[in-house]
Amino acid sequence: MIKKSDQISEFSKMKKVIISCVAGSALEWYDFAIYGFFASIIGKLFFPSGDAFQQIIASCGAFASGLIARPIGAILFGYIGDICGRKKALVISIYMMAVPTALMGLLPTYEYAGGWAGVALTLIRILQGLALGGGFTGTIVFLYEHASPKKKSTYSAWAPFSLVTGFILGALVATSVDKLLATEQLETFGWRIPFIISFLGTFVAEYVKNKLEDPKEFLDAQKEQNPNEKQNLLRQLFCKHWKGLLMVTITDVLTACGYFLISIFFTTYFDTILYLGRHNAFIIQTINMFFFALSILFGGWMADRLGKRTQMLAATVCLAALAYPLFLFIGKATFVCALLGQFGIIFLFSIYYGPIPAAICSMFPTRMRLVGVSIAHNFAMAAFGAYAPTLATYLVKWSGNVTSPSVLFIIASLVTAAALFIWKEGSEY
Repeated sequence: MIKKSDQISEFSKMKKVIISCVAGSALEWYDFAIYGFFASIIGKLFFPSGDAFQQIIASCGAFASGLIARPIGAILFGYIGDICGRKKALVISIYMMAVPTALMGLLPTYEYAGGWAGVALTLIRILQGLALGGGFTGTIVFLYEHASPKKKSTYSAWAPFSLVTGFILGALVATSVDKLLATEQLETFGWRIPFIISFLGTFVAEYVKNKLEDPKEFLDAQKEQNPNEKQNLLRQLFCKHWKGLLMVTITDVLTACGYFLISIFFTTYFDTILYLGRHNAFIIQTINMFFFALSILFGGWMADRLGKRTQMLAATVCLAALAYPLFLFIGKATFVCALLGQFGIIFLFSIYYGPIPAAICSMFPTRMRLVGVSIAHNFAMAAFGAYAPTLATYLVKWSGNVTSPSVLFIIASLVTAAALFIWKEGSEY
């Protein structure tokens, strides 16, 4: 029987870990939100081709370079985390995101630096991509290994919660700057403010470095690890634990596809496809992103009571069955229908998404958990998530049917459900 004093002690320890990890991870994802919001201005200032469309393409190209760097970052920080320590990998990743993001707000534009402005911007995006490739999964593993066995899902769910709150924070800051400043002020200096604020992340990194320790679960595994295995970590991973890489990748198909559709596609969908207007689209998206963050925590909490596999399998099957009816409801193109329909999709997705961090961490042994989770998760996000919004838009244009994006939710849910059906909870691969 767990004593009440032990529960209080665990909560006190986890509270520091949660606040630090959420703050660090949220600031990392905050950057992605503000970059997307100011993409057109950045394109004009750093890639002045005279063609607005080409400017946006160039700006998005710099953005994409960060995404391309994520798999490399996954290997780099996964290796650091499994060999040198979880805390070290987490601290470096926070610094590598916070400092370059703040520097982005200080970069000279094309007017002052010529073509080097675009080069500098792209290099910074690459650094940020490297950091993000290991930072988010580092947060997942850090929370998972610090939590007690019966609360792995509850505490690990704070990682995706931080992802969503980072996007919300970025959207709110960017919108506030946009509303408070005139267009000329925004293009002259206003766009720089949200980026410079990211320097606050260095304080989070310092706190993690000085106040937190590596999880005991990891330290115990380090003592028992064969030195030869450390030297051949990646070879061991791909030769002996390829099933784990495959299982995490397939289980994450819905994670990748669903998250990018919810966070990126729906705003454009409401505005330009359902013609609800940009203002209404932003309000609906902002309200539901708040519900999204809270639903993720609920999903993690509930999984520790029902079991991860049972809950996630039920959620994926329900989402596959209800995605089309919910899109039919959203397709009525009223504010209330869009708000409630999207919330239905978000809630079902969150019941699956909340336990995902704990589920994928449990599929690898501790000694190579971070590198395994990082590689598989980032591959899934790149392969099944990056182009999901574009594909959803194309489906609507090709079919002329506003419910057609539901097909992506249905397919992704069924693929993930198949993986969960095969998965034996508690087993390492």
